[in-house]
Amino acid sequence: MEEDIYTAGLFDGEGTVTLSTANGKFRYPVVSVSSTTLCLLEFLQECYGGHISKHKAYKKNHAASWSWKVRYDEALAFLERVLPYLKEPEKRRRALLLIQDYKKVTRRNGRYSPAQLEEKLALEQRFFHPSDS
Repeated sequence: MEEDIYTAGLFDGEGTVTLSTANGKFRYPVVSVSSTTLCLLEFLQECYGGHISKHKAYKKNHAASWSWKVRYDEALAFLERVLPYLKEPEKRRRALLLIQDYKKVTRRNGRYSPAQLEEKLALEQRFFHPSDS
């Protein structure tokens, strides 16, 4: 629990929760944190899984930086653990929406009836454009 509280603060300040897509298919949850402090990201990886990637430095004066990322079920599990401690309103809203509704509208086989597809796309719309719903 203590690491979840600490992580929520780190995530509030430096994290991202989004829905990403691969190959033009349906979107899936992604949670990431970027930092120039590798040991923070190693802590996240140790506690929550995921992977760390190094960013390319485009200028000599830029510090080395990395990103930690979890996707799919790992991202949902991460959000469930930190949600009670998140303070940033948009991250809280997005986390709650994914925790409550993502699995309900996502089919394991990727096949959707017209009504199911409408539900899936409506969730994406609410995620990215809350004022439109």
